[in-house]
Amino acid sequence: MLLSVLRILISCSNDPVDPPPPPVIPSAINGFVTEMGLTPLDLNTPDKGSFYIFDYNVRYQVVFNATTNAAANAVLAFNTDTILNDLSREFTNLGTEAIAYNPVAPNQIILTFNDGRKVTGFFDSNTSFCGVFGAAVIAQWRDPADPSKPTQKAKDDIINLVHRYKDKDGPGPDISPQYLFAEIFRT
Repeated sequence: MLLSVLRILISCSNDPVDPPPPPVIPSAINGFVTEMGLTPLDLNTPDKGSFYIFDYNVRYQVVFNATTNAAANAVLAFNTDTILNDLSREFTNLGTEAIAYNPVAPNQIILTFNDGRKVTGFFDSNTSFCGVFGAAVIAQWRDPADPSKPTQKAKDDIINLVHRYKDKDGPGPDISPQYLFAEIFRT
């Protein structure tokens, strides 16, 4: 009898338990961007990127990749013409191929999905901007008198790159945005 009861208890404990459903991602996220990172193909060609955003004490990661219009589900735009400013400084060592700056200029980033979802993030003094740009480019961005201070070339190159998200060929005749495939994760 005792063995029968033990077998029943053991067999009941092996019942599969369904995993909890993934957290619901709201259709509108509005918050402050803590980190923004880009990995372009070059300074004129966006590719991969991500940012972290806080909305109502929940942290989300938005990951995006440049793609064709047919494979896209979103577009990205920056509200102002400034990312780096006179207060921006390189603040950590990411190796020779990458660089990170903080603080950045106030800005707003808007990621609009084809299905109507929208992520609106604000840059403030706590936002950092980083990217993988290559050692040769980064060397041109360091002021010899103050290596942590970005040069005007750094400011211009980075804003030129972020403008390519809204107009992928820059000063060329095409005014199409850089189409993206984007995903949002709750972290």
